[in-house]
Amino acid sequence: MTFLKIFGFGCIVLICFELLVAGVETSSENDDEYLTQKEIILEKSYHGLIRENETLVEITPLIKVNEEKICNFHILKKPYHEIPFEIELVNNLGILKARRTLNCENRKSYHFEICAIYCDGTPSNTANVHITVIDVNEYAPTFLEPSYVIEVDEGRLYNEILRVEASDKDCTPLFGDVCKYEILNNDEPFSIDNEGSIKNTEPLSHKASHNHILSVVAYDCAMKESAPIMVSIKVRRVCETKFLGMPERIDYTSGSTESLQLFPNARLDLCDISCKNEDFRIHSSISLKTKHISFGCDRDISNCTSGQKVKDLLPHGAEWTKELSYDEGLEPIFHFDGSTGVVVPASVIDHYDFSSQPFSILTLFRHNSQIETNKHVKEHIVCNADDHKMNRHHMALFVRNCRLIFLLRKNFNEGDLNIFSPAEWRWKIPEVCDNEWHHYVLNVEDSSKIDLFIDGVRFENSIEDRHSNPEVIDDWPLHAAHGVNTSLAIGACYQSLENRLKHGFNGDISEVKVSLNSVLTAEDIKCGTTCAEHLLAPKPLQSYNEKSYSENSQIKENIEMNEIYISAKNKHDIEQLMRKVQYINIKQKPTVGRRNIEVLTTLSCKNESSLRLPPIETYIMVNEPIAPLGIDIDVGSASLEQSDPLYSPKIAISGTSNKLVSYQEIKLGVHILEKTSIDSLSKTNGKLEDKNHIDSCSVVVFPSLNPDHEDIKIDGDESLSSSMDIKTNINKDGVEMIGKDTISNYINVLRSLVYSNKKPAYYLNRVFKLSCAQQSSQYKSGEYTLTLTVLHPKQTLLKSTNVLPSSSLSKVNLIGNTNNETTLHLNSGSVNGNDNNQSTDTKVYSYSLLHTNNVQEPKSHIHSFMHKAEGSHVTMLIILVSVFLAVLLCGVSIARLKNNQKYIDHHQPCPKTSDDGLVWDDSALTITINPMQADVTSEASSESENSESEDEEALKDGFTHINQLEWDNSNIFQQ
Repeated sequence: MTFLKIFGFGCIVLICFELLVAGVETSSENDDEYLTQKEIILEKSYHGLIRENETLVEITPLIKVNEEKICNFHILKKPYHEIPFEIELVNNLGILKARRTLNCENRKSYHFEICAIYCDGTPSNTANVHITVIDVNEYAPTFLEPSYVIEVDEGRLYNEILRVEASDKDCTPLFGDVCKYEILNNDEPFSIDNEGSIKNTEPLSHKASHNHILSVVAYDCAMKESAPIMVSIKVRRVCETKFLGMPERIDYTSGSTESLQLFPNARLDLCDISCKNEDFRIHSSISLKTKHISFGCDRDISNCTSGQKVKDLLPHGAEWTKELSYDEGLEPIFHFDGSTGVVVPASVIDHYDFSSQPFSILTLFRHNSQIETNKHVKEHIVCNADDHKMNRHHMALFVRNCRLIFLLRKNFNEGDLNIFSPAEWRWKIPEVCDNEWHHYVLNVEDSSKIDLFIDGVRFENSIEDRHSNPEVIDDWPLHAAHGVNTSLAIGACYQSLENRLKHGFNGDISEVKVSLNSVLTAEDIKCGTTCAEHLLAPKPLQSYNEKSYSENSQIKENIEMNEIYISAKNKHDIEQLMRKVQYINIKQKPTVGRRNIEVLTTLSCKNESSLRLPPIETYIMVNEPIAPLGIDIDVGSASLEQSDPLYSPKIAISGTSNKLVSYQEIKLGVHILEKTSIDSLSKTNGKLEDKNHIDSCSVVVFPSLNPDHEDIKIDGDESLSSSMDIKTNINKDGVEMIGKDTISNYINVLRSLVYSNKKPAYYLNRVFKLSCAQQSSQYKSGEYTLTLTVLHPKQTLLKSTNVLPSSSLSKVNLIGNTNNETTLHLNSGSVNGNDNNQSTDTKVYSYSLLHTNNVQEPKSHIHSFMHKAEGSHVTMLIILVSVFLAVLLCGVSIARLKNNQKYIDHHQPCPKTSDDGLVWDDSALTITINPMQADVTSEASSESENSESEDEEALKDGFTHINQLEWDNSNIFQQ
């Protein structure tokens, strides 16, 4: 029994234990299911974006939960980390917000965990949240320095002057990096790159500006601009050793025959240069350049060869030279083209035997050498040949293959026919083919002694070619020819068998003279080549005791007196000597024009290298006398006439004296002399002859060009130079054209000159002075002046049209022509034009000039005048009709008012109008009377008459007094 009880109790315990185990397993399964459902509430991670100026976080993906199970969210804070966020449950979504606005510059991102809280208070699984703060461009760049100051040397181009640097507090590269720098004042010669490096774009000048103040700003990559800062760049004067006080132009009045000091204010700036051993020397050379003058310089030959029997074989005005082409002047120039020449009459030289008696040939010529010329072609200056039956040449002077050749054949009776004797002398000299004027003298005493003088200097051969220059050719004497005389020709050689001139000279000859039975002396040769214009060297400086000359200075000059060499040991002496250098022209009628002066200076120390100073280039302008006779210069042209009654040459230059150009035109380049024309006429014995050759032209620019941004070029230079003999030299002072050529070719070159200016804002106008000379250089035009005016546009327009006062019109005469040019003559009482109604263009320029010369307007500008004039007629008509109607209505209204007042005074009722539509309703009509109108009557007729007369006056005065009656129609159409 006891056993049974124990067995039963054990079974009961076993059953309870099984039930308990089964219950525990069921509970564990339910708990696992419950925990699994909690874990899938949130995603593993969330990413959010928030702007600096916002509080709502844009979360991805959205935090979605079931509000039936989830009642709240919780942010798991980490120690020592601030989490400025909070999360709310709104409509099954977790909304994440910032408690305050965030700053990307302080912290760019946040990391934390969140979990959902079940309604029973148990938490869900956790999720990672990563939030990035989006930057807002709230900060502008700021420079590290409030301002920058630096000094630079003048005259240099720097790769970098200084570097400015700015920073930005924004946290992202787009808003926080500086991507660009800019200089606000663009008129300064500086540039800046994206790294903040500032450099100059042209050499700076302390004289032009000693301090450049720049306004610089920085931009971030979103182009937000910083506040400007000031960058001051001071230009430090660099002392340059050079002469100061040297004039750019020196004026000399022709005919004064007085010397003129060239550099009265010369001053040498040494910039503290000194020598260690105190052995200091200053060397200066002053050169007078006159090669562009026809004969190399002004010559005075009026007193030359006075004691010799000299015959002129090429006189001006002789019967046998009148058919030649020539330029007039005191020393006329004859042109030979290879097919022309003249025969000297026997009355001048009667068959002179050149082989048996001494003689001299004097000639002044310029040979036009050509590269492709046949080397065997002879070009005769003088030729003495048989007059009939044969073509033997007895005596000749000619050019062949750039050699000057003299031929002299002996006659048969002077010796055995089988004996060779010198018959031909060939000089190889460069002067023959350099296209320049040269003076040649050939002294022939006999066949064994022949001397050649070139420009007054006796020809001496060098050691290397003493046996070949001149090359002497022997020949037999001429055979006897009975009854055959000789014929002397100039510019060619007479061929009797062909009965024509042959072997012609190609070039210009000014004179050919011979001295018979004697040769020219050294004094005569020198007189014919000495220049009448030259430099006068200063006298040596006296020492301090005033009794002897100082040994510290040396003065030398060349034979031609166109170069002076000065040497001194100190600054004071060289300045005193330089101030005493003079120019003089003793010719009675010197050639008007320009003479260039060049000054070269060198500083040297003993046993040390020398220093060359910058060369000085200036010029002497020989002007016409103050009150010359026979000068007639008109407005718009420049001309000069000599007062000689027989020869009255005139070189006239005409064209537009004013040219207006815009910024764009002058930057691209404008043809400054495109309207220029040149005429060369001479009146001889009542006949008008055209002289179509001139010798030189010069265009002087005032002030001188700035080579940094100004330039003069020849448009189509290659095509022009290939077909012309004009040598062109372009420098900062202008353009020089030298060489005998036709007027048409000179005009083509002048019209091809293109002036450009890359910085037109720096200038108001430019003055170009043109003058030309005939080949003799004795007759020269007056200076033709062209003013090139730069139009500076403004941003505003005039609202009214300005009319030139009548007082001003009375002094100006406007003469129109077909070329849209206008010539203004002062002190004229009439006004002539193509249109009576003239209006002023409403385009405004910051500068306005009135010149007493031809004014050339751009075509578009002139068209605007015409267009406005046409539009003004329509406007005038409309205004006149409106004024007439206004006056008429005013008169009718006043009359009706008076009429109504009359009826009221008599107590008479107004009759009722059958047609209400005809009743005048003036309740909405307002008429404003101009208080400036003095005479207003109440009568309608007087109102009309006054208005019509005033309308006529307004029409005459250019509509300046037309607004005397004004309509107030603000409510005329309101009912």
